[in-house]
Amino acid sequence: MNERKSFFRNRTANEIKELGAKRVYSPRGLVRTIWEDLPADKTLELRFQLTPKRFARFDVTGAVASRKCYKHGNVIALEQPKSIAEALECPNIPLAIRARDFEKELLGLKEEEINFVGYSFRPVRGLYGGDGRRRIVPFVWLPEAEKIFAYAETKAGGIDIKPYADSERVKIEGADIICKVPSRTQKKERYAIKLRHVPVDGATERRAVVWSLKAEFESGKEPEHSRYNIRYTWANERENIDGITMYPHVIAAYIAVAGKLWKEQKNLTPMEMNPFALLSRKEAEFYKKLCNNIVIYDPTLDSKDKLRNLHLDEKCILIARSIGTYRHDETMFWDPARDGKLRDYNWSI
Repeated sequence: MNERKSFFRNRTANEIKELGAKRVYSPRGLVRTIWEDLPADKTLELRFQLTPKRFARFDVTGAVASRKCYKHGNVIALEQPKSIAEALECPNIPLAIRARDFEKELLGLKEEEINFVGYSFRPVRGLYGGDGRRRIVPFVWLPEAEKIFAYAETKAGGIDIKPYADSERVKIEGADIICKVPSRTQKKERYAIKLRHVPVDGATERRAVVWSLKAEFESGKEPEHSRYNIRYTWANERENIDGITMYPHVIAAYIAVAGKLWKEQKNLTPMEMNPFALLSRKEAEFYKKLCNNIVIYDPTLDSKDKLRNLHLDEKCILIARSIGTYRHDETMFWDPARDGKLRDYNWSI
């Protein structure tokens, strides 16, 4: 198996353990402990379960429970416009809708009660490309997308973007844009991704187009992390095929498109209509600690110490809890004056 490029490497569980992890037995106040009191050379060993117990039925392994949580866990369904007419009249851009709904769902809960793994949105009814399937954005893929974007910008010559064809229909359908995004794996070629229904025209229709955004990977060359999207269902569980997962390479491509159009054309529409939350620098630092400073006790492991790195769903849940603790603008909002350039975030260990 090919290894990750050094830019994307995180500490292993053994490397974290060797730093002398301090045991933590309760989820209460964990976010503040990590955010405020955990320096880069200190680590924590969690001795409690983060994946909700409903996913650990029938004595399944921690890995299976986590995959089920990642795939079927609770998401924040954005209260967005549902029809073309509502979209055209809606005064709020996606950023404002996310800020309102994240706080509505999270602020009334205790930290340990927050178990969301992401958020979702849907195409508006009756619109071009409106296939009706909800777009699911796992929280974990937001920082991973920014890492890919930073790598592309600083180490790989950027993300290749093929200009969209000028067309009258772009105003009402959005643009199709081909992007080539670097892989996180050594010696692996770039992913060719077609972003569809990208809002690039400043007309009112942009408020409807954005919710249809989706991506298509070159056939047979899907990202390596698609294996986490395998559906694990219980024998008596009804299958739900309603979701399209937005992967980090897709989000990174959208960030690059928004930056390119602003830089070259002074076109702010893709950024204004961005359906993906952009992390603050502090939230990025929090996520880096989740990857490099935390291990968790998993009794289903065969290893002697039964310690491992956090799974995807566990990172999602802790990101959600950070939003509930520090609120939207301190976590899910990129302020260039406060945070600097996204490409300059420090992702190194």
